[in-house]
Amino acid sequence: MIDFIPLYNYEHYFDVTILIMILVAVWQCHTGTVLRHNSVNLNAMWGVVFTVLLILYMGLRPIANVFGDTMNYAVGFNETATSSEPFQWHWDKEWLFYNLMRWFAKFSDIHSFFLLCAIVYVGSLWLAMVRIFKNYYYIPLLIIFSMFTFWQYGVNGIRNGMGASLFILAMTYVNKPPVMIALGILACGFHKSVYLMMAAGALTWFIKNSYYYLSGWVACVIVSYLAGFRIQNYFAALGFGEDDRFSGYLTGSNMVGEVIQMSMVFRWDFLAYSAMGVAVGYYFIFRRNFKDEYYHWIYNTFLACNAFWVLIIRAAYSNRFAQISWFIMPIVLIYPFLKQRFWTNHEKMLGFAILLFYVFTFYFNILR
Repeated sequence: MIDFIPLYNYEHYFDVTILIMILVAVWQCHTGTVLRHNSVNLNAMWGVVFTVLLILYMGLRPIANVFGDTMNYAVGFNETATSSEPFQWHWDKEWLFYNLMRWFAKFSDIHSFFLLCAIVYVGSLWLAMVRIFKNYYYIPLLIIFSMFTFWQYGVNGIRNGMGASLFILAMTYVNKPPVMIALGILACGFHKSVYLMMAAGALTWFIKNSYYYLSGWVACVIVSYLAGFRIQNYFAALGFGEDDRFSGYLTGSNMVGEVIQMSMVFRWDFLAYSAMGVAVGYYFIFRRNFKDEYYHWIYNTFLACNAFWVLIIRAAYSNRFAQISWFIMPIVLIYPFLKQRFWTNHEKMLGFAILLFYVFTFYFNILR
């Protein structure tokens, strides 16, 4: 366990490190060296080193309230560890996550368990970027690490983060459907939100016209602004089996007893953040005629997931639903830059884009 770093500086050190890496990447773009062979190889080596260090840093963190749900999982872990009941496989809830937790509680320790969680969360993203971008994976991976919610879904929304990362890895096996489906099923075993990502991915697999999804997203923004509460009440009334957490978020009942109370208002800030991904995809697909079937699939899946969140944008802890699509957004943002040259000063434009993508994170994680 890493216990020599002050608890309340733990996340801040990560944020500062990412800021430095962003500035170095922008400098490489400004000098025109970021896509040259030597820089690519050097960045790729550093990417491996940093990924390993990040897994250790995140996975071996102390068990403390400052890390949100880490403490809640630790309570359940310790209850299982001290229980006299033998390990048994259960298929309830997020079956893969909780079965792994119960197994580690019986046969290992909590730090090994959280280290495994970090390996799945961070390692899956590293492997996914390597599969998509080969030796040029470092900049896309840095964009993922620099998203303002990245750290929180490694130490707080752990199940969601693990499931989404494994789903993104699954999407890289587009030419091997059996592997893609198997990884998707495993991802659902970490968190139920992946079912929405799976449904969106399946829909966009068969219906490929990005114009439909873009138009649908715009329509959802208008409808949500005009009749958002009615839509949320309708979804809440439907119910979703024995798990009433989703309905609780829609009605606000899940905030009872919470230390942080969220305002159930139209989240213009989160919408603006999502719109960045919408606008980038629109620019490259519709304005620059970027014809890449894989990118169209990724973009359409992002739009479909985000459109669902837009409909319930006023829900309590709305960012937890937005995050379903935000996990996909870094690929939407950076993919065209690494696959095709669009400008004579392409590297400098990439640098400006990296800074633009990082602005929201800088405001929320550094300034605030």
